[in-house]
Amino acid sequence: MIERAPITPKTGYLVSANPKFVGLLQTSFLPFYQPLLGADALGLFLALSDLVKPNPVLTKRQLVSTLLVRLNIGLPAFSRALDRLEGLGLIKTYQLSDELGVTLVFEVQPPLTPVELINDDLLSVLLLQQVGANEFNHLVQRAKENFFDPSQLKQVTKSFFTVFKPDPSTQAKDDQAITKARQSLPTDQTPSLSVPTENFDFNFFLRQADSLGVPEDQLREAQKLILAEHRLYGFDELQLANLAARATDLATNTFRKLTFKNEVQRASQPVQTKLQVVSDNEDVTGFSQPMRELVQLADRLAPIPFLKQIKEQKGGFVTPAEQRVLMEIGRNSNLPGSVLNVLTWYLLVDQGMDNLVANLAISIASSWQSKGINSAAQALRQAQSHQEKQRERFDQRQNRHSSNYSNKRPRIKEELPEWAKKSDHPTKGKKGGEVDPKRVAEMKKMLADMKKHHKHN
Repeated sequence: MIERAPITPKTGYLVSANPKFVGLLQTSFLPFYQPLLGADALGLFLALSDLVKPNPVLTKRQLVSTLLVRLNIGLPAFSRALDRLEGLGLIKTYQLSDELGVTLVFEVQPPLTPVELINDDLLSVLLLQQVGANEFNHLVQRAKENFFDPSQLKQVTKSFFTVFKPDPSTQAKDDQAITKARQSLPTDQTPSLSVPTENFDFNFFLRQADSLGVPEDQLREAQKLILAEHRLYGFDELQLANLAARATDLATNTFRKLTFKNEVQRASQPVQTKLQVVSDNEDVTGFSQPMRELVQLADRLAPIPFLKQIKEQKGGFVTPAEQRVLMEIGRNSNLPGSVLNVLTWYLLVDQGMDNLVANLAISIASSWQSKGINSAAQALRQAQSHQEKQRERFDQRQNRHSSNYSNKRPRIKEELPEWAKKSDHPTKGKKGGEVDPKRVAEMKKMLADMKKHHKHN
């Protein structure tokens, strides 16, 4: 996949629309998409939809700065909003570089209808995570509020050929004209949201679920949903097969997707384990022993159990907002769970934050994906590199101003604070990258506790 060039105020842009896009019906669009988009992404999509004009040509390109002014947001917020629109399949972005610089073509895609969105395995999971079970069920009812169930009635609708009588004498000529017209239309390339399938044997899952009476054909249709739940919560094939059995109505032999989502969400409340093979190719050269153990643990646990164990070590608990952050990053990025775990450790442990902050976590995840980070070891090195750059900036300020900044230089800390004794603020370590043996011992103990907890669960 070609990475998008960095966006600047001088980047050009042009708005076009998929031929299937015929405008927005906001009464059905907003209630279902607003929780997924957020304020900035919603504003950007509405603005781009409004800017769709007939016959778009590159000579009519404008500068991104005009969009920034219109939306009253900065470049980082604009980039995050665009990422979210692309991830949700609402915008396809094309890039051109010529003598005028970089130009982006934003192709507006038609939103899903409420029923299509609820039936989409990925978007419905994300919506459920965003709004909670009660509001999600309310939206399900809203999607069919104008529908009257005709199951007890007899249909008397006339067929096409009962009403219309096409002239067979002109069929050959008509077919030629229709074929020519169809060829002039762009090929439909509706964005398809996909889920990586690493470390999950779907055929093995099907065999286990089939032995429990779950219809295989319906599970194949729900494959994207099942893989999404596996990637987020770390349930293995056997666990998901049992949850699928709970969600199956044996009387009608029907696998109920909504029930399955609720079962997975309920089952995720206790700490689960993730049967994931630790890569033998992880390059941990140069890492201290605590950092090596961190990489191993990040490879073994799924993101939410990993987050839960760190929060428990700090004496806290996982908030719904934090689960939504991991859900969004996991769905919109190709980052493996081990990288998300290092991101969690970096923010909550190394940086000493109380909770995962959505904007910061998403920004770092986006940066790591653009750099091709795909393993826990690479993510840890990237965190170290970021800290080195911060330290260099502090050093420059120190040289320009005074030596009072010498004790404020940030560094990657190979330690974990004493949660029961210390405050939630990060503990300052020694200068020059020295490792405090006491802190290393504390971190080893915490990692050992987490691994022990993981083994017993």
